[in-house]
Amino acid sequence: MMFSLFQFGVGERIGIDPSWVVALQAVGGAAGNMICVHNVVAASAVVGLLGREGVVIRMTFLPFIYYALLPGSLGYLIVWYADKGLLNAGSVLVAAIVLGVVAFVRVQLSRAR
Repeated sequence: MMFSLFQFGVGERIGIDPSWVVALQAVGGAAGNMICVHNVVAASAVVGLLGREGVVIRMTFLPFIYYALLPGSLGYLIVWYADKGLLNAGSVLVAAIVLGVVAFVRVQLSRAR
């Protein structure tokens, strides 16, 4: 919330809906909390995993990448749809992420059998 006025101004200056820029900044901040060192240290201390913070961050890195890229790609698609049309970098990245997740799930399911 600290940077919302700044993000709002950026949205206005580049000619897109500023509310989308602020919303995407909030999603990005929440995604960053997944791998934020002081949050991981605090959570590790609560559950008795002191000294294993690196393991926790490595385990959350792939979900973090998914959580950061998918909303960012969808936001890019939505924000720039009027200017660049449906086939823009956001839609291409969303399709790649969805295909990657489907392939990952299929591999995991085939290993489980």
